[in-house]
Amino acid sequence: MKIVLLLFMIINFSFATEHRVIVSGFTKHEHSHSSDGEEFNEENWGAGYEFTDFKEYGKLYFAGNFTVLKDSYSDAQFTLSASPNLRYKIYGDFDASFGIAAFLMWKKDTYKSGVSSDEAEYGLVPGLAPLASLYYQRFSVNLAYVPTIKMGSIDVVGFGIVYFGWKFN
Repeated sequence: MKIVLLLFMIINFSFATEHRVIVSGFTKHEHSHSSDGEEFNEENWGAGYEFTDFKEYGKLYFAGNFTVLKDSYSDAQFTLSASPNLRYKIYGDFDASFGIAAFLMWKKDTYKSGVSSDEAEYGLVPGLAPLASLYYQRFSVNLAYVPTIKMGSIDVVGFGIVYFGWKFN
């Protein structure tokens, strides 16, 4: 999975038509505290780089990004993501896109029930998230949503994350 995602990112980057600097901003969790009582950090400041091979409205295109930010427990998180997207012209200089991101995070694995952020160790954590983006000229606002998942020892509190982009090419 890791190798496939990395190859996808390299190939996609070589055909990129758009490049953006991105700044992560904030999240909103479905609950204010984790299952072990820790309050979530909802100011996930960080930065990254995004590229796409967007060429035509209404046609499938691919995007990839790399970000470094503070996670829900204020620990460092490194994320690599790739997503298929569709973009539509709304009106004038306004566009909107929708997609689904497959991502791989290097972060403290706090998704196991009963493991606090102090006890958690860094590891690779995969995921999927639906995406929506609004574009105005060079500026973009992007939203991703990770749903609540409770399955066996896995306990993920759902959250939405917002980040901002600036196209520089």
